[in-house]
Amino acid sequence: MARRKDHTPQQLKALILSSASAMVALHGRDGLTARALASAINYSPGTIYNFYQDMDALILDVNYETLGHLHDFCRLRIAPLPPALAKVSALAYAYVDFAFLNTRAWESVFAPARRSDSDDQSMPLPQYYQDRLAEIFFMIESTLHECLAMPVAVAQPAARLLWACLHGITVLTLNGTLDLVGVDEPHAMIDDLLGNYLAQYLGGEGSEPPGRRI
Repeated sequence: MARRKDHTPQQLKALILSSASAMVALHGRDGLTARALASAINYSPGTIYNFYQDMDALILDVNYETLGHLHDFCRLRIAPLPPALAKVSALAYAYVDFAFLNTRAWESVFAPARRSDSDDQSMPLPQYYQDRLAEIFFMIESTLHECLAMPVAVAQPAARLLWACLHGITVLTLNGTLDLVGVDEPHAMIDDLLGNYLAQYLGGEGSEPPGRRI
């Protein structure tokens, strides 16, 4: 077993977080336990609780990292594209694609907390976590505003509605039930969603959505 002096506190916390993230990515949230994680990092289970109050606190940091990866994945997809409908489509496709490529980590972000019934379930998310969520919504809002000249006051609620629709499409894709609504491919449903919901903002827009990737 590793000795306490083998890592600085900063290194050890980074090791715990990176190892926990890897375990969630492979096995899902339920596959992450203190005992399994301690074995993976070669420390005692008690070491984990020197840095995290409980496993939910650790999972929150894992999910925070996943949200950062999601933001970067989407941003890189749309960065080289000109401001047109194709850029909005690429952003929507990227959200679904990320979940497809990182299924267990993505599912962990939206799984309910594992706290006992006696714990307070109404605790707000930490500010740093809320800020990261806000970054994702701002990316959607700014893309709608830039590409479709959508007023800011409209883009804000539109971004949340678009995310909710994409989330639903993603869930149906991952659980294999998308065909129940008569669609065999998520990007096709995204095309229908954007073509209908955003029609009033398209005007003479003639851009075609980018090629589908799944």
